[in-house]
Amino acid sequence: MKILLIGNDGRAHALAWKLINSPRMPEVICAPGNGGTAPFAPSADLDVTDAAGLCRWTFEEQIDLVIPASSAPLHTGLVDEVLTLNIGVWGASQRAAALERSRCRAKEFMLRYGIPTAPGRAFTDLATAERYLATLPLPVMIKTDHPSGGEEIFDDRYAALEGLRRLFAARSLDGGEGVVIEAVLRGPRVALSALTDGRTAIPLLATRLYDRVEEGDRGAQACGVGAHTSNSIFAQRLTRYLHEKFILPFVAGLEKEGLPCWGLIGVDCVITAEGPRATALRFSFREGEAQVVLPRLEDDLLPWIEASITRRLHELPPPTWTVTPSVGLGLMARGYPNFFPTGGQIQGLEDVEPGVMVFHSATTNPAATAPYMPRALRSRGSSADALSSMIGGLLGMGGTPQGWSGLRTTGGLVATVVAQGISLPGARGRALINADRVQFEGRIYRSDIGERDFG
Repeated sequence: MKILLIGNDGRAHALAWKLINSPRMPEVICAPGNGGTAPFAPSADLDVTDAAGLCRWTFEEQIDLVIPASSAPLHTGLVDEVLTLNIGVWGASQRAAALERSRCRAKEFMLRYGIPTAPGRAFTDLATAERYLATLPLPVMIKTDHPSGGEEIFDDRYAALEGLRRLFAARSLDGGEGVVIEAVLRGPRVALSALTDGRTAIPLLATRLYDRVEEGDRGAQACGVGAHTSNSIFAQRLTRYLHEKFILPFVAGLEKEGLPCWGLIGVDCVITAEGPRATALRFSFREGEAQVVLPRLEDDLLPWIEASITRRLHELPPPTWTVTPSVGLGLMARGYPNFFPTGGQIQGLEDVEPGVMVFHSATTNPAATAPYMPRALRSRGSSADALSSMIGGLLGMGGTPQGWSGLRTTGGLVATVVAQGISLPGARGRALINADRVQFEGRIYRSDIGERDFG
């Protein structure tokens, strides 16, 4: 089986690692991948924003399965294009993925299907938004329609009005259609993803996400700072609750509105004093979530993906998970997410103990990168499939791959160190010890990740 995995961050590395260790030993091609995937998966130089071009390439190279690690390819219509050639593709249609790209559509969808969310509304008319803002108690949060436009919290009525006008005007810069005005939610941030075939949904693990770069949830907001899962009774109940109250209505709404999705869906929540409240809908893992969830999945991921595409999820038994909690520490360059050094050499990976994973997000390793050789250029009897299978078997043996001498940073969130343990404190301690062994210029990480369960 030939799989094209689209992505270059930690989610892509985690998915590639899980797939390459499948008993079926598939050939995994990354587009483009990163320094972490380089030793075991060839890199294809493709324009991942060109859905039609990707579709032609997958047909020419006889790809069996296309897996986007992020939602960006979904927004360009990748699933819609690839399906026309009868090639397996794991993801949501362009119309469904619009719920992630548009906060206004997502807000209206959540209200329509009773998904618990913050009190508030979406607006595409500025005058109506101004009148609504005048009725809300402070503080209030205002979000641009497109997530890239940002969000702001206001404690002053005049400042909120000025902010509304500024954020509303910014919609032309990101293609958004309005703003969302809602009450401010306070509490821990939690994500839950699920596999779906459009009718059935199989929940994964509730994951605590950390999105502030400084200890105690202070500092700049950024993705991938840290994450953890738990095996506590509360964590199990939280997963069931989020599945029943958030995931199932999500799937039902997609089916009712004719929005096809054969892949991953998810909700981001804040656990408030009144209970969990959804803040976003999505169609891919969160950065950090995949890294702590996939290592706990004892099953082969490929049958789950194939069942999603063929609408047979209801035929599979529940997934099997390890009983050990997982803690992921984001290794960041000082100054992330604003200004930070890049190009620094990464050292110490050979000192990471067996069983502790290091998933790369922003790294390059030219010495280990093998460009994918198109079929037209391959000689008859190529050993590429055998080589891929051999490397997959070696990875399953544990330990650290060789050839890290040329590994360098390319961004602010460099990697995630993931450890499991008998208890959450044990997993956290193991992650801290091994995170300290990995060194690069300006390396920082939060030492309080996993300090408390979901509090």
